[in-house]
Amino acid sequence: MSDALVKVLRRFEARLAGLEAEAAAGVTHWKAVHLHKALSALPDDHGAADLHLDELDRAELAREYPEIAADQAPTVDEIRSRFDVIAGGML
Repeated sequence: MSDALVKVLRRFEARLAGLEAEAAAGVTHWKAVHLHKALSALPDDHGAADLHLDELDRAELAREYPEIAADQAPTVDEIRSRFDVIAGGML
């Protein structure tokens, strides 16, 4: 196993343990979503799994530090606007 894969596996395991510890208190949906995405990517692309874990960490930090909230997901309108610019006249 590569060192990078081992690192991602350990990181995933730590986040999963945290999620399991919070299960009794009612885990918030966004944590489960990020962790599930990381798990889905893990077998084929540990780099993508690592990125999903970064998103989990970033979302958690944004709750503690609102000043980094700008890095959170855009609104649906912002996504639509960006898509329209990228797609241009292709569709």
